[in-house]
Amino acid sequence: MRLLQQILFIFFAALLLEFFLPWWSIAIAGFCGGIFLHSGKNFLSGFIAISALWLGYILWINSESLAPLADIVAAVFNVNKTILISLTTLIGGLGGGLAALTGSYLRQPKKKNLYY
Repeated sequence: MRLLQQILFIFFAALLLEFFLPWWSIAIAGFCGGIFLHSGKNFLSGFIAISALWLGYILWINSESLAPLADIVAAVFNVNKTILISLTTLIGGLGGGLAALTGSYLRQPKKKNLYY
């Protein structure tokens, strides 16, 4: 249950932040999700949330545009459209997962140095 809460928090926080800030604001949302909603699978929650968000953006932009944008970009890079969408989703997911993992590491208790 905690994992689902963390996924939803990161998803909606990143969605809200991307309206006002650049694309890298997904890291802020993942970082805050890792600090405030600490679960056992922080990387997975950030990865799933941002991957789903970016996949939704890609599919929405591709369906709403007059010219299929993914086809044009895929032709420029000379790759398949499916590979382009998969790589974009993977890159976004890695950014969100690493940000959530970093936030969770700050919450861990500090170990005392016993070798003074």
